[in-house]
Amino acid sequence: MSAAHLKRDPWSLEEPRSLVTNFMRFDYQVVPVGDVAGIKGWAYLDTRKLPEWAKWAESLKFTAYLCDPEGRVMAQDTRTFLPREARADEGIGFEFSLQPEEWGKRPLFIAFGYRLVLTEGREAQGGKAPFFASEDATTR
Repeated sequence: MSAAHLKRDPWSLEEPRSLVTNFMRFDYQVVPVGDVAGIKGWAYLDTRKLPEWAKWAESLKFTAYLCDPEGRVMAQDTRTFLPREARADEGIGFEFSLQPEEWGKRPLFIAFGYRLVLTEGREAQGGKAPFFASEDATTR
């Protein structure tokens, strides 16, 4: 898998970081736990870039990627979240555990992917078609 097309941050232990994607901002910290890279933080929707009617996150999934300098995915972890109101001021807490087969000596990078489906409301029927946004690693 490759995350070369995704925005990536250099690996940095225990230093607060922020990574902005097309529709999300991920505020996070890498916390080592033995030979596992723990990543914890908050994700925020950029509602300025969403359709004005998109008020409900019907489906929401985040993936954290640990990559080499070329963007090759060395480890990944995915979390799915319950539906919720789509608000810019209300973060979505997350925790990931990444453990590559081998760590090596090359620089590492963190990237985030997401898939979200937004609707007009909790039980919207009829009306507007759902808004779909996704940024994920690709299979070569």
